[in-house]
Amino acid sequence: MYALEIKAFAKINIGLKIFQRRISGYHDIESIFQNVSLSDTILISTGKKNNKERVTIEGDFGCPINLSSVYRAAIEFDKASDGIISQNGVYIQVKKGIPAQAGLGAASADAAATLCGLNELFSMQFSKKELTSISIRIGSDVPFFLYGGAAIVRGRGELINLIDPRTDFGIVILLPSWSSSTQDAYRLLDVLRCNDISWIPPATEFRESESVHCVCSSDEKLKQWYHGPIVNWYLENDFQPVMEKQHREYKEWSQFLMKNGAICTSLTGSGSAMYGVFKSMREADTAAEECRTLLKEAEKSGLCTIASIFSVAPLARSMIVSYIQACNVDTRSDKERSCHGSD
Repeated sequence: MYALEIKAFAKINIGLKIFQRRISGYHDIESIFQNVSLSDTILISTGKKNNKERVTIEGDFGCPINLSSVYRAAIEFDKASDGIISQNGVYIQVKKGIPAQAGLGAASADAAATLCGLNELFSMQFSKKELTSISIRIGSDVPFFLYGGAAIVRGRGELINLIDPRTDFGIVILLPSWSSSTQDAYRLLDVLRCNDISWIPPATEFRESESVHCVCSSDEKLKQWYHGPIVNWYLENDFQPVMEKQHREYKEWSQFLMKNGAICTSLTGSGSAMYGVFKSMREADTAAEECRTLLKEAEKSGLCTIASIFSVAPLARSMIVSYIQACNVDTRSDKERSCHGSD
């Protein structure tokens, strides 16, 4: 019996449109998701024989274990597989590298990696479509991480149109000392729009199969925009005006990133993280070092509101899986590849 170690990568939103709230309570979105090299590491193995708990999870999720996306992924997978986890047990350990509640998709990345890992560990061979059906019950952004790289994402997050991912630029992420609740961000956005309907993006309803969702720009237009010159990227994130009302520092950080070479800047997701796009990783690394120097100076004055600074690369995949024995020695020649159903 072997265990799996999965590196699950974060994402940024390259533009994010949020449409009117539907009767269901959900909002349709339109965005390009891009994986980046910030990652969590997830170890998955069958449970210990002497352990009465069928699902054992370790990790600092910032919430009770039974409310974590990893636990929900295990439970949903167990239901879909007719109780294979209940019969055999599973142990999952998560080593965090992606900040939570930062708009970087930490919980969704972990959930997707857990589903793929369980699918591989128990040889269930669920297809990507089947895993997607399971994943949407866990969280809106989880389906993207089953595919990865770059994609146009619509609906609640379950409509994925993969596009050729770019890896020819660099990114600097500024993580504030505060976190951001997606639920609160949506609520504040709805309030803002009730007071000023000009904040609502124009939309056309589009029917695809059994799904009806809002569209602002066509897939073809978004692809051309994404693959065109980065200087022409218009990284409008509908959550940003809301978050700037809460934290005016965002405007200052954007200006600072631009002064240090960023081509463009944006909030990712509903925050709290902000990022800048640079021409290359070399320029991103240089800018990140400059930011860290200023961070140390700000810490001395006690006025610092930036907790961490990362320089990260855009990626063409959402996860890497390695096969390991209990003694943590790699044993298989195909030790680095996507999990079944995530290729």
